[in-house]
Amino acid sequence: MPDGGSTVTLALSIHRVQKIERLLQSLGLSSEPRPGAPVTNGLVAINLLVFVALAISAGRLLQIPSASLIAWGGNDGSLTLAGEPWRLLTSVFLHGGLLHVGLNMLALYQAGWLVERMYRSPRFLAIYLGAGVFASLSSVWWRQDVVSIGASGAIFGVFGALLVYLVMHRKRLDSAVYRRMRTMTLSFVGYSLLLGFAIPGVDNAAHVGGLAAGLFLGWLADRWPERRLVAVGGLGAVLAVVATLWVSADRPEAPRRVLHEFTALQPLLTERQQRLMSALAEGRIERDEALVIIDGELKVGWDRLIAGLKRQAAAGDRQAGRLLEYAQLERSALEALGLGLSTGHAAWLNTAAALRVEASHALQSYLRSVPRAEPGLER
Repeated sequence: MPDGGSTVTLALSIHRVQKIERLLQSLGLSSEPRPGAPVTNGLVAINLLVFVALAISAGRLLQIPSASLIAWGGNDGSLTLAGEPWRLLTSVFLHGGLLHVGLNMLALYQAGWLVERMYRSPRFLAIYLGAGVFASLSSVWWRQDVVSIGASGAIFGVFGALLVYLVMHRKRLDSAVYRRMRTMTLSFVGYSLLLGFAIPGVDNAAHVGGLAAGLFLGWLADRWPERRLVAVGGLGAVLAVVATLWVSADRPEAPRRVLHEFTALQPLLTERQQRLMSALAEGRIERDEALVIIDGELKVGWDRLIAGLKRQAAAGDRQAGRLLEYAQLERSALEALGLGLSTGHAAWLNTAAALRVEASHALQSYLRSVPRAEPGLER
């Protein structure tokens, strides 16, 4: 999942926000962080903690595998649109690597403290989460064959709300300051979207959706105390758009869900098994503990995959049938490994190794026969 596009995009956002901070000093708003932005601080902390846990789980830091992102709630159309809409929210808190999360959080930290104090904490949180979910919905409506993750859709929403605030309160600002702030905010949005269209791997659908949601939610938050009836009507319009996008999105077929579940779970199972074998070879784990992992984790995971592939293969899906053959070989290898560890007979361990080699050949044969998978998208 390349993050070069999001790197350039968010570098622009940081540069622009720093300029805005200097201009706001003339309005009496210090650029120093202060306790007046608890939601911003909390969101940054949650995102960083989630990334640390994800990186530890995946055993990667610079680039998290797609399988781990899907398992942790990435916005995969075949799952989101097939009964797991909660991924629209969880994907906002997932990031594809250290640089991705670092730049996103730096942009959120520098812009959030300002916008949160403009709208106050509860409304700022509603803008951020609402823009993030709408960005995810826009992404999955546009494309269902990729895994989309990241907070920049929500961050675009924050900049949208900033722009609304500037327009709605322009009479309170010095005209020269207002023009410069408006120009810089629009420049950030424009440059970021252009780069998103030009560089592969950037989820521009999410960026556009987050920006649109931020504009509308910022207007709602600003109008609610003064014109409640107008704001309620606007909220109804937003919900109508959300329902329309959800209903009109292409629903992936059932076979794709089974295959995507396999794509998400299989790398995690094989990596877990490789770590287990290394730990056994190096004496870092006892046989009894290894048997618990085999019976309680690995066998359970393969049984889950095999059950789904069996149903799909019975419906005539040849891809599922070939993957079923591979999965059953992996499951048999685990069974032989468990018998070898419990009985101490080397013959079972040799059988387990032979079955794993056979499984590897079956998987490679399958991979050569199917098109290359689409890369994920970052935002």
